[in-house]
Amino acid sequence: MMEQNFFEELQAKKKSIVDIARKATNYGWISMERQKEILEKLERDVLTIGVIGQMKCGKSTFLNSFVFEEDVLPAATTPMTAALSVITYGENKKIVAEFYTKDEWEEQKLTASRSLDDVQGNPLEESKIKAAKELVEKAANLGGSLHSYLGKKQDDKLENLVEYVGADGKYIAITKSVTIYYPKDYLKGVEIVDTPGFNDPIVSREERTKTFLHRADVVLMMLYAGRPFDATDREILLQNVRQCGVGKVIIGINKYDIPYEQGETENEIKDYVKLEINKACKECDDDSLKEILKQTDPILLSAEMALLSELPMSKIVGNETYQFAWKRACKIFEISNQNQMRDKSHISDLINAVKLLLESEKGKILFAKPYNAIMAAGNTKKEECVKSIREYETLIQNLVKPDDELEEKLEQLDKTERRLNKKINSLGDDIDSEFKQIIRQGKNQLEEDVDKTCSKMTKVLDEWKRLSSIETIIPKLDKELQILVTRTLKRSVEKLNTEAQSKVKKTVREFLQDAEDILMRYVTDFDPRDFIKGVERNIQLDIEDREMFKLDNSSDDEENCSWKELLGTVLFDFFNGYSFGALELTVKVLSHSENKQKLEKYINSISADFDPMPFLESINKNKDKIISEVKSCFIADLIEPMRKQIQDIRSQKGDKESKLKETEANLEICKRKKQEFENQFATMIF
Repeated sequence: MMEQNFFEELQAKKKSIVDIARKATNYGWISMERQKEILEKLERDVLTIGVIGQMKCGKSTFLNSFVFEEDVLPAATTPMTAALSVITYGENKKIVAEFYTKDEWEEQKLTASRSLDDVQGNPLEESKIKAAKELVEKAANLGGSLHSYLGKKQDDKLENLVEYVGADGKYIAITKSVTIYYPKDYLKGVEIVDTPGFNDPIVSREERTKTFLHRADVVLMMLYAGRPFDATDREILLQNVRQCGVGKVIIGINKYDIPYEQGETENEIKDYVKLEINKACKECDDDSLKEILKQTDPILLSAEMALLSELPMSKIVGNETYQFAWKRACKIFEISNQNQMRDKSHISDLINAVKLLLESEKGKILFAKPYNAIMAAGNTKKEECVKSIREYETLIQNLVKPDDELEEKLEQLDKTERRLNKKINSLGDDIDSEFKQIIRQGKNQLEEDVDKTCSKMTKVLDEWKRLSSIETIIPKLDKELQILVTRTLKRSVEKLNTEAQSKVKKTVREFLQDAEDILMRYVTDFDPRDFIKGVERNIQLDIEDREMFKLDNSSDDEENCSWKELLGTVLFDFFNGYSFGALELTVKVLSHSENKQKLEKYINSISADFDPMPFLESINKNKDKIISEVKSCFIADLIEPMRKQIQDIRSQKGDKESKLKETEANLEICKRKKQEFENQFATMIF
């Protein structure tokens, strides 16, 4: 039986969280308002997967298999005319095409009017001019009605998609983007972005592609196994993807059956691509991109074989092209059924890679955080019940003790509190020591990130030719700065966060072992093991949900350090919409050398103004909160109630027998409630 559709798995997880949130409300763990908040967050959150690659690499076939599990999308068009396509959920099958505005069309015509001789040697500009010429030529399909479409959107049937993205489609010349709505529940909250080209003659369309890729949770780059990682692939990855600030890339080598049929082994195909990628990385000298690709192991696949494993056999038999592809694959791999076809397609390897990335990148926010919050709320309710049981059991023990033993127990509790406080202070010192090490490491790392970017920008500036205009240098500098802010620094901080959480959890675990020993030694009539487990569970959950470092200023906590404190005025201004481009008007009228000096000064100010220390030192606020929580658990919730209970017994002059019976009855009620909680927890499986 074929594995569950990838997107169906995501929707099943969402549904599971929804069910858990509703149960938690019914159980009284969370309020209706909190349930609504969780459900709205799940509804709002969009999973974005970007698919890139040059034409003829099999993206349409891949998307048909990966998303639709049937042949919905038409074959690819030409490299420069295909529109950006977004696939998402809709109640009915339809497409919505967005056409260029009048200004954008005029921009296209202006680009088409340029001579290729003027940009000889600049492949980026050459490709844009060629694309514009091709699109303006194809506009003849619309005749005199062209201007009536500009600036508008048009709904159409899905079967007419080829008219908007096909090489000879009626609207291909003016189509800016196409959104495909498809009535599959698993596409709710999902958007698949097919980005067919980067070197777009229309700046706004190219910028939209970059925007989609920048926010993508995962980017899939498809290579054609017949010519994997050629010059065009290299440009897409090293120029366009790098420029977009993408930090999560999976590389698929599609149509691997072609070189396999010619005698190449799977390892030989992969090794060749890895070698070419490594060579390209050395040429571009981009450390952050090298780091991304170093962790990326290219995955072989055959999207055509994956689709054949999903289509009804009647459709394969009734289609000459599919029938030929089926027989060919069966002959190459010596297989005979769809399960074997699925296995040899290797599509599952690619899907599993996407799952793994999404679980690490988005799963924590989308699923783990709400689940942990719900379970923490349930644990709090349960711990209240356990605390009552503990107090009733202790009270029963104390009610039957003579006064001299109660006095001795008070002395033991005083000793316990002193030793626990000493250990808690040591815990604070240990966390301080770990944090100081992380702060030193983080300071060096973040400063190195900024210095490397400034060095790259200086190198770009050094290569700026005297006769080149200011417009040629500004975008290059802005690109490096954007990558620093949107990717490099954030990735470094995410790494610091993970390390800080790991070290704090280890330090807390060691403290809890010592605390258990103290309780076992001095509070002899109390078994601390369940109590310690509960404390550890709650504190560990809190640490996992806590961001040790805060990388933005969106928090409601005014004490949190903001981007401005982290990055200094220069980078903060950039992050809020300013950039080297903001200098353009002031430097345009200056000479080349004056322009260069001004830009050099600006680059130097970035490095000089950058101060990570206020941001890094804010981690100590987390230490204070952790210590406060630990102290509350052991002193306020455990020792103080025990002490107060003994003092109350000694001060009371009533009937201990009746008090004992009342306490035993209350204990039984709490034990039944605890069992109810245990039963409730058993239903909260995610």
